[in-house]
Amino acid sequence: MFKNVILSLIAGGIAVFCYAPFHIWPLSFISFAALQWLIADKSKKQALFIGLSWGIGYFATGIHWVYISIKQYGELPTAVAIIILGLLVVYMALYPMLFSFLLRLIDRFAPKFSFKQLVLAAPIVWQLTEFLRGYILTGFAWLQLGYSQLDSSLCAYFPIVGIDGVNLLTTIVCGLAVYSLYHLKQTTPRKHIFGAIIALFLIVIAPFSFKNINWTTVDTQRSANFSLIQGNISQSLRWNSEQLNNTLNTYAQLTEGNFSKDKIIIWSEASITDQEINQQPFLQYLDNEARANDSQIAVGIIDYRPAENFLTNGSVYNTLLVLGEETPYQYPTKNRYQKHHLVPFGEFTPLESVLEPIAALLDIPMSSMKAGDEKQPPLTIKGFKFTTAICYEVILSNLVWNNFTPDTDFLLTVSNDAWFGDSIGPWQHLQMAQARAIEFGRPLIRSTNNGITAIIDHHGNIIQQLPQFQTAVLTKTLSPTTGLTPYAKWGNIPYFVLLLLLFVLLCFKKTK
Repeated sequence: MFKNVILSLIAGGIAVFCYAPFHIWPLSFISFAALQWLIADKSKKQALFIGLSWGIGYFATGIHWVYISIKQYGELPTAVAIIILGLLVVYMALYPMLFSFLLRLIDRFAPKFSFKQLVLAAPIVWQLTEFLRGYILTGFAWLQLGYSQLDSSLCAYFPIVGIDGVNLLTTIVCGLAVYSLYHLKQTTPRKHIFGAIIALFLIVIAPFSFKNINWTTVDTQRSANFSLIQGNISQSLRWNSEQLNNTLNTYAQLTEGNFSKDKIIIWSEASITDQEINQQPFLQYLDNEARANDSQIAVGIIDYRPAENFLTNGSVYNTLLVLGEETPYQYPTKNRYQKHHLVPFGEFTPLESVLEPIAALLDIPMSSMKAGDEKQPPLTIKGFKFTTAICYEVILSNLVWNNFTPDTDFLLTVSNDAWFGDSIGPWQHLQMAQARAIEFGRPLIRSTNNGITAIIDHHGNIIQQLPQFQTAVLTKTLSPTTGLTPYAKWGNIPYFVLLLLLFVLLCFKKTK
């Protein structure tokens, strides 16, 4: 048993290399297939330990960079930071543990190493536990297996079934591989395993027949002129009141050098580290300058709305607002986006009565925010419509879908990944943003404080980016796209149909 626990720990740990910045995508199949193999014939108790061990390996390597924000910016002792990170990793590992337990719990219905267990039940149960991971306490849906497939043939499924569908297909491929290998090893291999091999081959090879389909069309009659401002303000200084003027000057100077006719200028998330109501003179100055130069600016800022009476608290929103419109800026303008999905402890405290001591220990600025509406209209900038997501939100495909409209020209995301230093976290974040561009068939504009600022085309390719930790401006002229991908049109309906098909087969297929 000890050997299996160690093997599962290693199998989970190697999965980090299938994601950005490493992109060794076959390791995702090896990692998950190993988990399936190790738990397929174990007792429920053994499966619990193996699943937990795999999850610890998976998340300890995959999200270890959270330590940087806990230790460096939370200013906690090393031992305390390690304990908090350890608790987070163990909590995340509970979901693979639950998957392993549930899969063995139904062993009478889906026996060990059967087609039902590996190809039908395992993908369904995995999707259930991944849903819970992305939902409980608002969720942390980081490092879903499907993101590893941006460089494989399975990438072609993104515009059809989205990230959830690619997750499902990835686990099906693993199940087919384990099922085939196991039965090929038996002394009397059965003919039906060749059906599994053919199915495996078709899922992996089929995308080559439609990967070059252009679900959307580039509108060459229109083009937008972008300047993305990367201020590169150190996280340790960003919320220092003495640094505020330097931050404003940095962004203002970079912006002034990029004013021109029909220019769209994008600042990063919370690029102005102050309340909007306090920065009225500066915002009005920017607004006037933008209008005088026929440009518009999207500015990240904190919007504090005072309480209506003494019985309630004021509301703080993580906001992206547009300046330079025909009508002069006047607080609060309507052409703004307020972040809906807030990050636990970073922007709000879940189960506040219980977990408030942890939030106080971390002492993160602006960690008592209020969520904006779940569905908000696109931002309109220089006549183009932008479906917008702030920071973490870009990994939430359903949230982007809820806000996406058929006349959306571009996807827009602003972020501040300075919390995670020179780690793999920002690269993973960028990779997930690429998946949104593929799903919706729209170019994606990504402006960040210190990297990775990038422009991504509607096929998910990074066509231009800025180096991290440099004060710089990315300029690019880019045409929007028109039309709808199947995912943009139907959302998760094709995914649910596929899931339902697996469930029907699970209920009626004979065990083999």
